[in-house]
Amino acid sequence: MRNAGRAGTDVGIVQANLMSAASHVAVVLAGCAIVSLSGCALTAPPAEAVLSAAHASSASDDPALPLAERGIRLQAAVDRAAADALAAAKAAPTDLALAAVATTRLFEAADLQLQRAAVAFLATVPAADLATVLAADDRVDDATRTAILALCSEGLRLAESAAASAPADVAPQLHIGLHLSLIAWANGPARSLFAGYGPRLVAAIDRAVAAGPEFDHGAPLRLQGRFRGQAPWPYGDRPVARAALQRALAVAPELVNHLFLGDVLAADGEVAAARDQWQRAVTAAALATPWSAPFLRELAERRLQASASR
Repeated sequence: MRNAGRAGTDVGIVQANLMSAASHVAVVLAGCAIVSLSGCALTAPPAEAVLSAAHASSASDDPALPLAERGIRLQAAVDRAAADALAAAKAAPTDLALAAVATTRLFEAADLQLQRAAVAFLATVPAADLATVLAADDRVDDATRTAILALCSEGLRLAESAAASAPADVAPQLHIGLHLSLIAWANGPARSLFAGYGPRLVAAIDRAVAAGPEFDHGAPLRLQGRFRGQAPWPYGDRPVARAALQRALAVAPELVNHLFLGDVLAADGEVAAARDQWQRAVTAAALATPWSAPFLRELAERRLQASASR
């Protein structure tokens, strides 16, 4: 799982899902030799194309339903909210408040797509080991990647527009980082390297942390911890990741903060400590990630299941 979202405030959301292990850079180098670096990045359809079916279902969430069915209903609801917010923002392009709501909803929709897809993949491997569980989002299908790229590309555009008018505001810097994190994930490490996403992500995260580390349940710290904990060289730094996530937990003992700290601890070989964090994630509050919470809890449960014999 890469990122985490939110909806407890009007403009914040977190989750942060980020670049994974390195892949075949030489192949991408060959392709990039004849185009500009930015041209290496994948393109996506308009966000409206992804959200166009959002009004087809109006059924409300029901916790008694199977998780997959809940996901369909939750996705329809958040997609409707995103479609409405995006239409309002485009109708009033100078209204920063509307842009803030739209970029938030777009990230919520993208994050839910990712968590649902990770859980769906793991459902096909019920006896998955811990390494497979931790890397589930790397096995997400191409259609989901394309949908997430479309939503986050539009969300990034709105966040950058808001940041241009309010550069000292934590919210647009946070959302630049959040959307870039999923754009980088969708493109993969090699394309992201040559598209220059890394420096842009670091700059946005650092600005958000400086502007308001406690914003939205520690979202800037959570994003910093997730990025530094999962990004490949030269951006990965697990000691920085651990410190950031510990600070985020001190701000808010949220589901996603526990989950991400557990992942960093597991990467450092501290499986018992990681299990303690994952266990806490199962029952922790989810104010930062209300849409994705059922799937994040399932991912925590799968971590506990896979690490039980270690």
